[in-house]
Amino acid sequence: MHVLTCSCAAVWKRLFLAVAICAGLIPSGSRTGSAAEPPRRCLWVIRDAITTPADVETVVDCAVRYGYDALFVQVRGRGDAYYKSYFVPGPDNFPDIPDAFDPLGAVIASAHARGIKVHAWFNMNYTWSDDHPPRSEDHAVNAHPEWFMVSVNGLKMGYCPIDSVRTKYVEGRYLSPALEEVRSHLARIITEVLVSYDIDGVHLDYIRYPGRGYDFSDRMRLLFYERYGVDPVMDVMKGKEDEAVLYFLERWIDFRAEQIDKLVRSVARRIAFVNRDVSFSAAVKPDVDEAYVEYGQNWAAWLNEGVMDFVVTMSYFRETDVARDILLKSIGRVDKKKVIGGIGAYILSPEKTAEQIRLMSDLGLAGYSIFSYATFRDNPGFADTVDTLVRRNRTSE
Repeated sequence: MHVLTCSCAAVWKRLFLAVAICAGLIPSGSRTGSAAEPPRRCLWVIRDAITTPADVETVVDCAVRYGYDALFVQVRGRGDAYYKSYFVPGPDNFPDIPDAFDPLGAVIASAHARGIKVHAWFNMNYTWSDDHPPRSEDHAVNAHPEWFMVSVNGLKMGYCPIDSVRTKYVEGRYLSPALEEVRSHLARIITEVLVSYDIDGVHLDYIRYPGRGYDFSDRMRLLFYERYGVDPVMDVMKGKEDEAVLYFLERWIDFRAEQIDKLVRSVARRIAFVNRDVSFSAAVKPDVDEAYVEYGQNWAAWLNEGVMDFVVTMSYFRETDVARDILLKSIGRVDKKKVIGGIGAYILSPEKTAEQIRLMSDLGLAGYSIFSYATFRDNPGFADTVDTLVRRNRTSE
């Protein structure tokens, strides 16, 4: 009998977990009691910034130089993998990933060596936006068009031309969280990363509907009908506005959010089973009421019930007063020390960015996150100016 080395034991653990993932044996669990604390100074890093080893080093150098303690690194953009995966294909635009280069592995190695945490950022329901279909037959768009959302007018995202899907408010094709197959697929993807990589956090994005006009897929309509005896399309969305319709409209809003909630809790159970020290967070719409009604994001409950460790508000507003008013309304519903304020630097000047960083501190939030690193990369001097202004604000306090 051979004695297992540490590395061999780790391999067997990963093999066991991989089998458990595929067999659906991950048990229920809770995030309550996890030791994860929200980071204070964060930077979202979009996937096109980690496609070469040199790019990865430049990102980490930037984080070190300007004092960021955590990176939200996008490893799933459009139903693809910027890491080594058995379940999903690599990105269309970078065919050598992950065969020749492992972006997530490279970021973790470099960032951890320099004291920076890495949170794997997954685009969840949002899965495709390009004019052409994905190259890989295994991509969800090609393999499972039936998994995608349907509009109130019957537009099937998985089958119709992309031009009929994309609008000012809808970016592309979204998976339907009402389908158990979809929830299992997405949770399996995240579990694979949890098992294979030494990440510090799981960060969800697009964990929502694109708007109130979706999802009216057959499965959603059937489940709602079985529960309430009415069709959400014909009896609710297209019914006459009376007390009965308004009653079922409220039930429909709750029902839609319930489907997103199931997906979130499924991911939480996976994290609890694999590694409770990994934090769990999501990028969310900043207005807590709009997030729930329009997009199905019940993020106040995720925090208050201990399902997530923290959220990052996508408070991307040009005017600081607008950001303040919306955040003040929302953080009154939760522990504000579990809220990180997201700042849309891509639409701001360095001065406005520094002003909004100060706002997050004044509101008593856990910290702030800049969207995104690309603004620093593409605008020489931007990060230097922000850093100078932030330091000046600190010394004046």
